[in-house]
Amino acid sequence: MAIAMKIRENSKYTAQLREIRELSFLAGKTVLVAGAGGMLGGCLVDAVLLWNQEQERRCRVVAMGRNRGTLEARFQDSLGDPNFTIAAHDVCHPLEDSLGHVDYIIHGASNADPANMAKYPVDTLLANVTGTKTLLEYGLSHGMERFLYVSSGEAYGQPDGELHAFWEDYCGPVDLKNPRSCYPEGKRAAEVLCQSYGSQYGAQVVIVRPCHLFGPTMAQKDSRAAAEFFWRGARGQDILLKSAGTTERSHCYVVDAVDALLTVLARGEAGSVYNIADRRYQMTVRELAEKAAAAGGSRVIFQEAGNQEKKKYLAVSRQVLDSARLEKLGWKPLAGTENAIEDTITILREAEK
Repeated sequence: MAIAMKIRENSKYTAQLREIRELSFLAGKTVLVAGAGGMLGGCLVDAVLLWNQEQERRCRVVAMGRNRGTLEARFQDSLGDPNFTIAAHDVCHPLEDSLGHVDYIIHGASNADPANMAKYPVDTLLANVTGTKTLLEYGLSHGMERFLYVSSGEAYGQPDGELHAFWEDYCGPVDLKNPRSCYPEGKRAAEVLCQSYGSQYGAQVVIVRPCHLFGPTMAQKDSRAAAEFFWRGARGQDILLKSAGTTERSHCYVVDAVDALLTVLARGEAGSVYNIADRRYQMTVRELAEKAAAAGGSRVIFQEAGNQEKKKYLAVSRQVLDSARLEKLGWKPLAGTENAIEDTITILREAEK
């Protein structure tokens, strides 16, 4: 059985998904998730499909991604579900009418893997800008009630010297000469496009800016630091830290992030932006590596990064997001994710048996 399938069937993971609170508004609706093969999009689809199993009025889910084979492997046990549709599509190209009516669109389709950003900066930029336009246009002509754009905490750029945490109205500098800026600038441009469609065409748009996410839906080939830490920890391998690891970051477990995303989709104010971060997992890169290593029974080893590896690093000294606006909507982390670091190691380890 594929690892993704084992994770979806893991009792600890499904128990956490069942804790997600904001799902009832999806009853009888159609939701299109662009980026369904990713860490956050995949977890969202898992949550809705699991919730559907116990409902009379179910939600129709359209899982969109560029690679049909990846999506079919990821959601293999749901391929015969009449309320589940796979749409293999690049969001940079117009959508066909065959997808039909949609009530909600969640756009999370973008390279988020630093290695792919460095290798495909044009693709990364266009997936956010052109992809957002494509999905907004489709939604407006097919009955869309609300559009949720998944931006990023990287959209803030560099903090000023006295900034304690990024709040939603802050906008810092980004080095436009660096191809790595394709990601934060793509996110910024897409956010402006969302706001423009709201102003000019009346689109009901909300935006979330997640912090650094982690959880069992991370791809094995994901080059983000957290993914490397957890996969190596799950395998009992030493974790290689290729910097001093002093950058302080906000982190959030992926199931909590899905709960936050749904809260914003259901109750967020149109045109507003919401940070997604969990104060329980605010720590330095080194601390996260050490906790993942401890959970996996391994060690953290320091190693100098090569020049190619350094190109994928984001040169920000502090990435802490203020989640007060999200919390005012009533969101708070789930009780069952208080040991999310250890749980992630356990779920990944069981999936590889």
